[in-house]
Amino acid sequence: MPVDTPKTGLKVEGYTPPPQVVAACEAIVRAAGIDVGGIEYLTDDRDGTVRYYDINALSNFVADAVNVVGFDPFARLVDYLQARAAG
Repeated sequence: MPVDTPKTGLKVEGYTPPPQVVAACEAIVRAAGIDVGGIEYLTDDRDGTVRYYDINALSNFVADAVNVVGFDPFARLVDYLQARAAG
């Protein structure tokens, strides 16, 4: 479900990347030792080349993430951190 962003007039939508992008992102976070975060990428329309340009150990969730991605990412992060702290 698209979410209108009143400040810019842009629409933000959830998106599932292609499996090869997911695999590449998983390899990047494994190599970097990142457990939670986000990776931004662009696909060049001219030749399909994927370029990963922003890797964050903390993610930059969009406003109203529940409606964009279908779950509360902050609640999942808290659950994850509590489980890690509990051992």
